[in-house]
Amino acid sequence: MSGTVEIIDDGVEPYSSDPEKHPKSAGEDTHEAWGDQITHEMLEILAPNGEGEYILDIINNMTEEEAYAIIDESVKFHADDWNFPSEMRERMVRLLQGRKLYGDFYDRDLRIDATMMRYSSPYPGVRAVAEPLDNVDVPIETFRAYFLGIGWAVIGTFMATFFNSRFPSITLGGSVIQILLFPCGKFLALVLPDWGFTAFGTRHSLNPGGWTFKEQMFATITYNIAIYTTNSYGMILVQKSDVFYGEKFVTFGYQLMLTLFVQLMGMGFAGYLRRFSVYPVKALWPTILPTIAMNRALTRPEPKENINGWTISRYRFFYVCAGSMFFYYWLPGYLFTAMSTFNWMTWISPKNVPLAILTGSESGLGLFNPVTTFDWNVATSSYAALAQPFFATCTMYFGSILGAFIILGIFYSNMYNTAYLPINSSSAFANDATTYNVQKVVVNNKLDETLYQAYSPPFYSAGYILTVGANFVFYPVYFLYIMVNQWKTVGTAYVDFYKGLRYGKKNYEGAMDVHSRLMSKYKEVPDWWFLLILVCAIVVSIIWTKIYPVDTPVWLVFLMIGINLVFAVPLSFLSATTGTNLGLGALIQVITGFVLPNNPNAFLFAQTLGSWALAGYGDNYVQDQKMAHYCKIAPRAVFRSQIGTIIITCFVAVGTQDFILTNVKGLCTADQPSRFTCANDGFPLYASSLMWGLLGSDRMFNSLYPLFKWCFLIGFGISLIFLVGQGYGPKYLPGVKENLRLKLRPRTFEILDRTLFPFIASLLWLNPILVIQGVQHWAPSNLSYKTPGMILSFVFMYWLPRHRLAWWEKYNYVLSAALTAGVAVSGLVMFFAIGYNPISLKWWGNTVSGAGVDGAGKGIWALPTRGYFGPEKGSFP
Repeated sequence: MSGTVEIIDDGVEPYSSDPEKHPKSAGEDTHEAWGDQITHEMLEILAPNGEGEYILDIINNMTEEEAYAIIDESVKFHADDWNFPSEMRERMVRLLQGRKLYGDFYDRDLRIDATMMRYSSPYPGVRAVAEPLDNVDVPIETFRAYFLGIGWAVIGTFMATFFNSRFPSITLGGSVIQILLFPCGKFLALVLPDWGFTAFGTRHSLNPGGWTFKEQMFATITYNIAIYTTNSYGMILVQKSDVFYGEKFVTFGYQLMLTLFVQLMGMGFAGYLRRFSVYPVKALWPTILPTIAMNRALTRPEPKENINGWTISRYRFFYVCAGSMFFYYWLPGYLFTAMSTFNWMTWISPKNVPLAILTGSESGLGLFNPVTTFDWNVATSSYAALAQPFFATCTMYFGSILGAFIILGIFYSNMYNTAYLPINSSSAFANDATTYNVQKVVVNNKLDETLYQAYSPPFYSAGYILTVGANFVFYPVYFLYIMVNQWKTVGTAYVDFYKGLRYGKKNYEGAMDVHSRLMSKYKEVPDWWFLLILVCAIVVSIIWTKIYPVDTPVWLVFLMIGINLVFAVPLSFLSATTGTNLGLGALIQVITGFVLPNNPNAFLFAQTLGSWALAGYGDNYVQDQKMAHYCKIAPRAVFRSQIGTIIITCFVAVGTQDFILTNVKGLCTADQPSRFTCANDGFPLYASSLMWGLLGSDRMFNSLYPLFKWCFLIGFGISLIFLVGQGYGPKYLPGVKENLRLKLRPRTFEILDRTLFPFIASLLWLNPILVIQGVQHWAPSNLSYKTPGMILSFVFMYWLPRHRLAWWEKYNYVLSAALTAGVAVSGLVMFFAIGYNPISLKWWGNTVSGAGVDGAGKGIWALPTRGYFGPEKGSFP
């Protein structure tokens, strides 16, 4: 194969139709001609994993009637699919209009699209990693796969917990760990003896042969559970650290019980979510695709080929990129940290407050700076730039820009005394602009009103106020918008869930996509297995609330489960279709603040269980199930591996937590040399616990921040506007536009046609959920963490798939995994080499980023002469 693979992107015919490239005319009516009209370059796009003969055989033997019926069904089924390729949708609509209107290559294109729909995948990203074939005889649950999966899970748990307090954090994701799993698997395949036994007609051996794709994937999925065991760490950190509440009853046993039942409850809840987020073909989970792509690069032999001049194998490409990043990351990570926080515009005038507010990366907004970092970890901290669909990244980014201007309005109007504070910070402040010290107002885990009136209410930055308010706007929007817009898919899943419990309906019954049909060969995990785990976890949680002084009622556990039963489904579906990962934190904050005011421990428990364990961990589990779905790994095998790994890694996570809390010097302080500042975990949770747990929702809504209570109504209104507009706009907008054209003067209509009409038309496809998600992603994040991700997404998720699709399918996800692996390994080596006992390297390149106003984090208003702002002491609300 040579040359560039060109795709004609005219919205009708992406398949090349140059007659000179084909030996037969489009009009020949022999089924051999349909396959012959597909060039080798086109086949690489349709079958990127070597399944070309399989695809050609289906195309050549499909009748016109069968193909037409598949296309007709698919157009209707995917009408509300955000991820469905627009050019493919438009071409399929043209195909349904018939041979005469479509033109040349009607027979070929009809069968190609029908084959993609029924026997492969319409999504290029899924086609790039998920083979539409399966061999059920390939070993999966081998000793060596369990040994390596659990062994690396222990290491991964340590890593995820260890760097959880760092901002930005560093994790060894599934796509990264494969590079370490693979040589270990090859080594065990080389040295282990072929010792085994036969049970139920199947031989089980220490060494069943070469290290296989499915073993590699199974070990990776087993490992993935490791990075989820940090769910309870934030609560433990805020409770135990002297920087926050400093509670002494948080012992090893306390941490272990909490971590264990939180993890198991999330897994039990996942049995409910899987029908909504695993089996539907629209739930493609774009963020898991790099992991599977890396698997293929490691375990599958590749034919020698030339793609846009590139002949390097994916495996070698990974090692080159990962090795290069390992060495390069020492520059932004230690030697020249200004490359990481590249707030170069503030260096021009370090004491210029407006400049720092607008363009700063530390406590500013990061506006107007096109180049904010040379650090891959920072560039990809906000968006999965090489995996998340471009439409999702782009929409969220422009939502963030909108959020920046809202923050400026709040800040410069001094709304809620924000002008005395940094414009964008996740910390809580006292009325003298210092960090809020909750231990000055708490006695026996309760708010002491006398001490509170003598000290201060907590105050928050403009960025954090926007984040909280946008969270409240988000819930009614996402719930209503998804439940209405995607009701066909969600409603079917509800019916199937009921039929599964009531009548035992199989998960894959009636499935139209090839991956579900192939997975139907494996035994499913019964719903009652998940229910049993959930019940056991509830029992342990009840015991925990009784033996420790957390002042948390038992009914709070069931309240959190009830909230998640309602809201987790649309949230999980949103994650599955857009690659975003959200929780129910803000909603649970408000509810807990109303039902249990002045009780920070109950608040922290509700946040941990309701926001992260159920919806969050449940999402993670079904994400792994989808990975197994694409790779044809038995669901029961995944279930068994995760149960065992959860129990083991809980001990590791708790041990690491203790190590961090007792051995990292300066933990959760702003100048911690290795960036263990807790800015993304401890401080936001601590700030929230002050707002809603200690002071309560009634005081927050009615006295301190009354604007928040209107945000839910604003969200409801936004969802109605978009639902009505997108439901009726396509039907009535053309008529309205034509009426205006006849009534208005030509010049006036021309102006509207260039300004207002395109804006209204954009609202017909705009996803309001993603806009609001962009608005809410501030404090401590800012545009400095988003702009580079947006640029990367445009290049790798928009331009390359349209102009270099074959290159993108082969190398894109491998590149993402390689650079992340290089950062993770380099960061770990760096910490233990020069961070654990900090070796200072002070020079201009390491101090310039924080030397000016941006690093100081100050407001624009000076404190009043009395020494504090806000209400008089003794009259605090």
